[in-house]
Amino acid sequence: MDDVHRLEIPTPFDVGRVNCYVFTGDGLTLLDPGPATGAAYDELTAGLDGLGFDVADVDRVLVTHPHMDHFGLANRVVEASGARAVAHRDATRALADPSGHFADEQVFFRPFLRAMGVPERVGETAVTLPEAYTDYQEPLAVDRELADGDTVDVGVDLTAVHTPGHAPGSVCFVAASEPVAFTGDHVLEHISPNPLLTLVPGTDDERTRSLPLYVDSLERLREVDATVGHSGHGDPVDDLEDRIGEILAHHHDRKDDIAAMIDERGSATAYDLMQEMFPDLPATEVFPGMSEIIGHLDLLEDEGRVDITETDGVRRYSLR
Repeated sequence: MDDVHRLEIPTPFDVGRVNCYVFTGDGLTLLDPGPATGAAYDELTAGLDGLGFDVADVDRVLVTHPHMDHFGLANRVVEASGARAVAHRDATRALADPSGHFADEQVFFRPFLRAMGVPERVGETAVTLPEAYTDYQEPLAVDRELADGDTVDVGVDLTAVHTPGHAPGSVCFVAASEPVAFTGDHVLEHISPNPLLTLVPGTDDERTRSLPLYVDSLERLREVDATVGHSGHGDPVDDLEDRIGEILAHHHDRKDDIAAMIDERGSATAYDLMQEMFPDLPATEVFPGMSEIIGHLDLLEDEGRVDITETDGVRRYSLR
């Protein structure tokens, strides 16, 4: 695809740089411009300049999912250019009011984490720490809300494939002209994305079953006509089918490992299991760690392999 260029934009996060894809075939389109930092903006403008463009030339901004390392800079680009912002409809609320969405998550997940066995002090730290990162995003008004199967013309037709799991409103954009998909964080070459717990879009009192959703979305992506994945971080995924198989196998093995831990203990809370699987986990990683454990417990529950009991408001899991 001659009219697509990759810019590696710096982020303040451990994941490292984020890939911004620049499409030049029909005007100028950016896919995931990066976080709202000065360093990211400087690198974006320098990268565009190297291609013979300016931020003011941008016609549209596509967002794969509502995580700040991908969309945080989008509003600044829109303000400088008048570009149209395009994202899946399930991402709209989180993009338009990221601070309000985060506050709603804090209200919901404080008691939820306690019910999963997390000590109150640890849970409070887990839901409070991310406040430090809210400066890396700006609210983004979405001009075009996508549904599964919608097409965006960026010089090549890109079809939006809805792939929730890592985040609500996640989409992969599949090219019509070549067997290529732009996968955001849904499929990465070097890491297995964590399906983070969040609120179900449109609610403030229901959490996502993120890992079952993610597994279903991986299977969905297997059905599209794409062999190569251009991902949100790192190098391209040269064999998309093979990489999807590796991620599914990883989650299958992790699920069975957690079942074995429950069997050995007789019963356990999700927090018990997180401490055993990830000893010495720093406070910054407690929420992702709990998301991973709970996701695999959801898979076990869906397979009818666990019973859940509740004592004094705390849930315990045992094998059937």
